[in-house]
Amino acid sequence: MQKQSRNLPKDFIQKSFIERNKYLLISFALVVIVFTILFSIKLGAVNISWKKVIDILLYHCGISDNRYWSKTEDLVVWYFRLPRALLACLAGGGLAISGVAMQAAVKNPLADPYILGISAGASAGATAVIAADILDITAEYSVSIGAFSGAVLSMALLFLLNKDNRDSVRLLLSGCVISILFSSVSSVIMFMAKDKEKISSIVFWLMGSVADANWHMVPIVAFTVSFGILFLLIYHRQLNALLLGEETAHTLGLNTGKLRWQLVLLVAIVVGSIVAFCGMIGFVGFVMPHIVRSMFGSDHKLVVSLSAFIGAVFLCWSDVVARIIVIPEELPIGIITSICGAPFFIYILKRQKYSFGGKR
Repeated sequence: MQKQSRNLPKDFIQKSFIERNKYLLISFALVVIVFTILFSIKLGAVNISWKKVIDILLYHCGISDNRYWSKTEDLVVWYFRLPRALLACLAGGGLAISGVAMQAAVKNPLADPYILGISAGASAGATAVIAADILDITAEYSVSIGAFSGAVLSMALLFLLNKDNRDSVRLLLSGCVISILFSSVSSVIMFMAKDKEKISSIVFWLMGSVADANWHMVPIVAFTVSFGILFLLIYHRQLNALLLGEETAHTLGLNTGKLRWQLVLLVAIVVGSIVAFCGMIGFVGFVMPHIVRSMFGSDHKLVVSLSAFIGAVFLCWSDVVARIIVIPEELPIGIITSICGAPFFIYILKRQKYSFGGKR
């Protein structure tokens, strides 16, 4: 038995272990997520005891009616930090699965949610709103509306450039061109802006932040991210077939062109909603899928689930670090994701022989 197990592929052994212990692993993931959120609520410029944090959460959930904390502590825990932690988890998970979808769609390890120009379009829309007063910047969702409009516009351009051609290379190149175009538009708007305060706001937004999170944003992002995860899990076999190549996928009866555009549209919806509320957060969508593949293989049933989990935990902790590292100031979360993530990704590449599509 030992000789047989030694001869089995590592991917098969890991997959079998996960299948046998899936409920235990799901429980473990939920515990990690809950503790991550609790630590995110606890840590910050305003120090609140663990007892008060738990009691405030239980009170708002209707489990306890014993209220002894101040109004400020209630606001900090329930109205500021909890929606912020939830939004960070949702954004991290959404960006990670978007990276999985894009890398499968174009079969390119360099693909990520931003390479198709969706985030560049969103940034141009938000930049225009902030700097040029196209909308009332005092309105609660004006920047989000501008960002999402820019994402939709970039998506429309992508479809126009590729409506008669379903080649993945052309799709990738079109996305790069659109990204450059909208980045240039953002640069021009920033150059023309004369208000230094607005320029500072634009720069901070372009580096990503969940500081403005509230309870109205969380359900919107939760819906799009949940839909994205569910779609990718349902189509995980088709995603596996895409990695085998066009000819093999066709022989298996897969309409690769249709699936590819479905994935692009899905990424546009998920990333558009995230960028609209959180700004530009890089690295997560590019690296998280590679980290999961290097550890657990390339089966998309595992890659999607684990990428969403690791992305959520990673971004939530990145937000915690961004809040506490330079108290009372706050760093953009995009800086933290790059500083923390890049060395870890290099370590993964050095530690194991890794190639796109699984282990070798």
